[in-house]
Amino acid sequence: MARRPNHLLRNLLIASLIILAAMHRDATGRIAQIGTELVLAIVQGVADGAAAHPGPAMLAASLVWIAHQIRTHRPHPARAHA
Repeated sequence: MARRPNHLLRNLLIASLIILAAMHRDATGRIAQIGTELVLAIVQGVADGAAAHPGPAMLAASLVWIAHQIRTHRPHPARAHA
């Protein structure tokens, strides 16, 4: 079975990061720090928005959860028993 394109991109990204880490250790540490700061800033922004507007935040979170459930929990087709 062929790999899904997102798996290929993920594997290429991981390989690129490993090569970068081997070649430029200081730059890799700085990139990791910037990535962490970016994730924390996004989380802080979401938390601030949810605190300011809890109703729409709950609606958005519910819609994201439903979309995730639909995507990840697909029913299995019934199989014939012998």
